[in-house]
This record gives sequence, C-alpha cells and structure tokens, in this order.
Amino acid sequence: MTSRMFPFITCTANPLGGRCPGGCVYCWAQGEKGLAKKWDMEKYEGAPRLYEKVLKKRYGSGDFVFVVDMRDLFSPDVPREMILEILGWQEESPEAWFLDLTKWPERYLEFVGEIPVNVVLGATVESNRDHPMVSRAPSLSSRLESMARVREAFPDHRLFVSVEPILKHDLGGFLEPLKVLRPWKVAVGYDNYKYQLDEPSKSDTDDLAWSLQQFTDVVVKTIRKAWWEN
Repeated sequence: MTSRMFPFITCTANPLGGRCPGGCVYCWAQGEKGLAKKWDMEKYEGAPRLYEKVLKKRYGSGDFVFVVDMRDLFSPDVPREMILEILGWQEESPEAWFLDLTKWPERYLEFVGEIPVNVVLGATVESNRDHPMVSRAPSLSSRLESMARVREAFPDHRLFVSVEPILKHDLGGFLEPLKVLRPWKVAVGYDNYKYQLDEPSKSDTDDLAWSLQQFTDVVVKTIRKAWWEN
C-alpha cells in the first residue's frame, strides 16, 4: 500500500511506524485523504516504533529503495537509536541505493560519519517562501539553510530535493540556494489531491524546471495549470 513516488525508485520499505508530527495538509500517506486513514492502518498511529521483520530484508545491485515513505524518519520524535538501527540496516546492503527524505534535514547533521554513502540525503522543500499553514515541520527557508550545511558536512553524498507539491516561490530566490546544494536530482510537481494549495502558475513552474535543468537532473512529476488558472 505504498507508492513508488519517484521514477528512479524500485521499491519502498517502511521499518518505522507511528504518527508523523509534521501534519502536512496535503500528505498522501497520513493526511486526510492519505492511505493510512483510508485503510485504517494502525501501524501509523501512536509513537514511533521499529518493525524488525522489515529490517531483515536485504537489497542488491539495481535496487533503489525509498525508506520510510509513509512518515518522516528524521522527525524530532524519532529516537536517535532507531535512526541508527535503520542506517545500519541500509549499510548492510552496500550494492543498493536508498533514499531518505525528510522535512527535518537539520537532523542529518546529528549523524555525520554514520550515514552510509549509498544513502541519498533528501529533503522536501516546496518553495523558498514560508507557507506556515501547510505544515508543522520546519520552515521552508530553514530547510534550505539546513541542506546547505548538509552539503558541507556530507561532501561525498548525493543530495535530492523534492519540490512537491510546489508552492508559490521567487524564482531567483529559490534557484540560488538550490544550486549551492549541487543536487543529484530535483523533483518538481503539483499537488495530486485537489487541496487548493497556494500554487504558482504553470508558467512559473515551467520557468523553475527549465532553470533547474541548467545545473541538475529534473524529475518531472505532475505538471499542470494551477487550480486557480482553470
């Protein structure tokens, strides 16, 4: 009951349960229209906890695993020991790739020297402007600042940024901090669940995607007119 979400992902794995504290209004996993609520998934209620059965699986060459796609592995409620156990599990499959994606990228800095190089360090950053009504996660501007520090602290790691669902932004003000990250890939796409977010026009999104293509690989997701343009 999970989504691959990104085309380079071959499978997902959820060794961590519990309710995500982010409260993102558009969340496809734990939001009002999300899978956890739709299917009454008790795994994603309550405090964070590990599922050892998932941690027994190993991966090999050709596997690209999106880890903990149903909540946020690095949210502040997840104990360091749990994160270390998952990182160790990722290290035990050195020929595979893993994507960790968070809205708390500053927590990556707690694990310098402990995150294996086959882990892509990802962050969801929907805009360079702050949109406080969308989520209880750290502000978008602080996520960009944290990822700049992550770039310095993890020079050999691939960085990934998900600009999805995209929100209104300032083109130059968004591009410059993204360029500093030297990202491996950047995904760009609109909300898929009709939440009527503060979306940019399609022309603004096209401009951002084209500009990103000048220095990184862009993963094009749902691109359409903003809901208010129709």
